[in-house]
Amino acid sequence: MKFAILSMIVIACVLAANLSEVGGLKMNEKICTKPKGNDGESRTEGCLKQTCKNGVWRPSLEETVCCFDREAFPPNHNILTTTSQDGCTTTSIDCRLDGDKARMVFQVENSCPKPATENQVEALKQLLKQHITDHKTCCCKPDTTMTATTTTATTSTATTSN
Repeated sequence: MKFAILSMIVIACVLAANLSEVGGLKMNEKICTKPKGNDGESRTEGCLKQTCKNGVWRPSLEETVCCFDREAFPPNHNILTTTSQDGCTTTSIDCRLDGDKARMVFQVENSCPKPATENQVEALKQLLKQHITDHKTCCCKPDTTMTATTTTATTSTATTSN
């Protein structure tokens, strides 16, 4: 009889040690509430990802979307595009995938024609002088003090992480 009782105690201890999981949860794990979730479970809503850790939902940024003005944008999506008043410069923000993380890419494009070079301006001046000399339609002397200025157009791209 003593042996049977001792055997049942040993079996109960072994079962308790081996059956530390009940219903898929470990006895020492805490369940998150509002909403209900198991330890390690994640939920995503928009830009925020919440992960259940030790009975508490812990927020973090979702890395697979781009967040702009509190709105989530999927990869390969245009977030914003603006054009300057003169129509020459277009600026855009796009969401692109970089490995397993979404990144915002800023791009500036100048679409206006390039200004004339100094040599081109000089050639035009010579053509005007020749035209005036040939047609003698101008009552004033050609201005030989004209100067040319040139500017360059640029395109730049920058990336940033979420």
